[in-house]
Order: sequence, then structure tokens, then C-alpha cells
Amino acid sequence: MAPKSPFITRIALIYKIWFLYFEPVAALGGTYLCIFNPDRFLSGTMPLPAYLSFATSSGPSVPITPLLRMMLINIGALYALFAIVEGVVLRLTKEKSVWLAVLAAMLVCDAGHLYAAFEIAPQRVWQVGAWNSDEWINYGTLTFGAALRAAFMLGVGRP
Repeated sequence: MAPKSPFITRIALIYKIWFLYFEPVAALGGTYLCIFNPDRFLSGTMPLPAYLSFATSSGPSVPITPLLRMMLINIGALYALFAIVEGVVLRLTKEKSVWLAVLAAMLVCDAGHLYAAFEIAPQRVWQVGAWNSDEWINYGTLTFGAALRAAFMLGVGRP
């Protein structure tokens, strides 16, 4: 039996597309929204019932306090980090240990994002059929990406 290589010899196309292109671009989009259009970011990432709880006579909108503004800029910076790690670092190496470490860290972040949505509106997370387009984009891509990370880490689609 040949010894296992510490390098990834072949990466399935779906992993390349998702980890090296789609997610880095989406993360940069999140960075932009956090910093330059925070209300759109919040409306797109908060479960709808939680977002609507901020409704006023002028429509739903989360008040952007200085503290929330600071937190959104920090989140935007983290999204930029995600984009660099996935879009650049993973391109620079084929070392299996680096890929597994990066994807494991990202999977922890996925779990945190999903838990945050669950924490603010637990009933909404399970009402998949009732999700609006923003929730599908946010939680759908988040769940799909987490599933791809788990599959990659389990060796699905790679030698």
C-alpha cells in the first residue's frame, strides 16, 4: 500500500468553484454591505421576524447605533479575511493539512452564523418553506457551503 500523500492531488470542480471563487466573492460582497450599506446587510442576514420587529411607520429598519456600526465594520473585516483565506491562501497550497485546517475553521464559523440565526428566531430557522429570498440566499448558501466543507473534510470527491 502506497503511503498517503500530504498533498491534495485532485480537487473536485464543485469544491474549486465554491471555495476558490464563489465564497470569496460573496464574502467581499458581505464586506461591502457591512461597511457601506449596513441596513441592507442586516435585512439580508437577520431572520425576517426578527428584522420586522424593528418596523416603524417608515418601514422596517434596524437603528444603526455607534456600537452596532462598530460591530458591522468588524464583521466586514472578518468577511474580508474569509475572502483572502479562501480566495488566496487555498490557491497557494495543495497541502491537505492546510486545506483541512482552513475548512474546519470556516465550518466553525458556519455553525456560529447558523446558531446566531437560531438564537434570534428559532422557529424561523426550521420554516424553510416560509423563507424569503434573502433567507434562502443567506441560510441556503450557508448550509450548502457547510455541507461542502464537511464533505471535503470527510474525503468525498477527492482521492
